[in-house]
Amino acid sequence: MKRIVEYILISGSLVLLGIFLWWHYQLGQTRYFDVDEFAHLSWTYQMLSGRKPYLDFLFFFPPGFHVFLSPLFVLGGGVTPILAGRMMAFIVFVLLVGATMLLFWLMRRSWVAILAGVFLSFLPLPFDKFLEIRPDSLATLFAMGGMVFQILGMQDLALKGLTFLGKKVNPYQFLAGFFYALSLLILPKVLPQVGVAVAVEVLRWFMQKRKTPALLHLVFGLSAPLFLFGLWALTLGNLDQVIYSLTNLPVEANKISQTFIMLPDLFFYPNTIFYGQSGWSTGLLVNHAIWIIAIFVAAYRLVAPFLTGSKETAWSELLIAATFFTHVFFYVQIVPLKHTQYLIPIAVFVAFYAADAVDMLWRKTRDALNGVFLTMFFLGSVGLWRVFVAVNSPKLIWTNTDTIKQLTAIFESIPTSEYILDLTGQTIYYRHPYKACCIPFGQAAPFLTRPLPSLSTALENSQTKYVFEGGLKRTNTLLPQDQAYISVHY
Repeated sequence: MKRIVEYILISGSLVLLGIFLWWHYQLGQTRYFDVDEFAHLSWTYQMLSGRKPYLDFLFFFPPGFHVFLSPLFVLGGGVTPILAGRMMAFIVFVLLVGATMLLFWLMRRSWVAILAGVFLSFLPLPFDKFLEIRPDSLATLFAMGGMVFQILGMQDLALKGLTFLGKKVNPYQFLAGFFYALSLLILPKVLPQVGVAVAVEVLRWFMQKRKTPALLHLVFGLSAPLFLFGLWALTLGNLDQVIYSLTNLPVEANKISQTFIMLPDLFFYPNTIFYGQSGWSTGLLVNHAIWIIAIFVAAYRLVAPFLTGSKETAWSELLIAATFFTHVFFYVQIVPLKHTQYLIPIAVFVAFYAADAVDMLWRKTRDALNGVFLTMFFLGSVGLWRVFVAVNSPKLIWTNTDTIKQLTAIFESIPTSEYILDLTGQTIYYRHPYKACCIPFGQAAPFLTRPLPSLSTALENSQTKYVFEGGLKRTNTLLPQDQAYISVHY
């Protein structure tokens, strides 16, 4: 009977996961585009066109995500790379769901690992950001891959038959470092997670009576991709500008947060865009309940191994819980502009610990009360599905159809040999008359220690005929003198 109940629970969980993922796919193909998506596609195309990032155009990301996007432009021109980018975002999300489930399986060896994927697919916040073409999900995926390998290394599972100089080899710590480094080269926002990973390994090394080379392997894995990136940066010809672009420039640009204040609880209040309904809706309440439960379970898991003296999983539990709370701390206290994409790595751990709460309940009821648990599971699954549909059904009418039509018309009517001052990145294929594009650079300009060149001079020298501001009316974000120039000449 117990085995039959478990099969039913597994089947039900897989069905629910499949439904949620289908909705992710469907919405990802039709939902309106966030302006950041076009910026990343535009920067990618500029690199493919031979322009040097950091030098030829304003750029403050490592190039990892844009290398990842490059194959999209092999598929064709026009809007094809844009739609394919959404498909790629869906594939990345499915892999992230898989990584979350794998992490749970490594820690708990339970069918409830499927529910970790279910919760991640369900969470209204930050559901929409998983649909978009942005580096956050991919960086989190590689960081979670690093965590999985690090925990495998902690479990000291040598690969069968793999030897070096006659000794069994455990490659997991090297692979952990390698994946962590790749995540940094996609998006430096994962640095807190990498920092926790290294700190835990350092602590573990100090506590070991018989020292192992795990820490050294982790550092080697981290160093290899970063060293190659450093060599590539040298080939650009201006290392100082590269370093400035990746360090000081983001800090300076984010000083606009002094004007546009975003509190950490901003998106946890009623919001029809995220929760599908106005007021304190069921979607909002269930989202908050999952987050709160996850925080309490994470706090318990952080201290439980040390209270019970369980050394077997103590370091793994410390790694996961400390990473979760570090991400939360950085979001609340450090991150200046608290956009919802910053919640992506936090959401992964919310899903993990929400599933952990279910697993605790399952372990207490599976012997004598599995029928009760099965009933609760059925009711909970139906309830979760109904809330999910209520949250996401309104989003089906918020489509990208008008944007696709507009861009298709532009691509068909304006030769790509023309210059366009593109303030959003949507025109992608056209020549750029100015060093900066695709972002509201006028808002950040007063804070930059390396000032941007004259916009009016650049437009005159290139004889630019077109300015694309998009639906956001981005010309309003330019410096006053630039707004005045454009209003007169365009």
